[in-house]
Amino acid sequence: MKSTSIPKKAPNRAGILSSMDAAEIKVTIRPDQELKALRQLELNEDSAEVRVIYFYDTRRLDLYNAGVALRSRLVKGSADDSTVKFRPVTAAKISPDWKKVKGFKLEADCIGSVIICSASLTVLQQRNEIDQVARGKRAIDRLFSKDQEQFLGDFYKGAFNFKKLLVLGPIRVLRWKVRHKGFPYEMTTEEWRLPNGEVLVEVSIDPGGVGAPLRE
Repeated sequence: MKSTSIPKKAPNRAGILSSMDAAEIKVTIRPDQELKALRQLELNEDSAEVRVIYFYDTRRLDLYNAGVALRSRLVKGSADDSTVKFRPVTAAKISPDWKKVKGFKLEADCIGSVIICSASLTVLQQRNEIDQVARGKRAIDRLFSKDQEQFLGDFYKGAFNFKKLLVLGPIRVLRWKVRHKGFPYEMTTEEWRLPNGEVLVEVSIDPGGVGAPLRE
């Protein structure tokens, strides 16, 4: 039977994006096209920013299934950090108080016609702290600040215990930010090398990032 229901009104994309701190238009490269894409984009491992990423979750991935990510990143040549992230979120329902906290960010990922908004809170980590947790010499909760724990408590209503979390990873990520002549946007490419041997390549642009110098 043909539906007679009234279609939902299309989301106000401009209104959603205007409330974000950042927005990215993303494309995931098909596995059989990954090598070709990297060559076409003139990218190689020598020019990449190297990141090592860990996630923290239960054996059943309860946080992931609830749209929550607890993550840490080792960044070669830059500061390490840890992040609590929720996706999806409704920006209008987030307290203005969180928007004043250092390290808080609202971000929109645009994938085709879909916009997925996320909220995250990131703090810097001292060198070796993330490695110590991965080796079991430091508790996972030591990677997250009191603000991050409060942020987690405000948005995640499930039962939670840091002591029941596992260290998942490491995931090695190669990241490039470049500009190509004739293309007006800075392009970010990430190659995720998963522990099971799979490789995921994602390309994104920031539509607000026009005007930076072209690479040579």
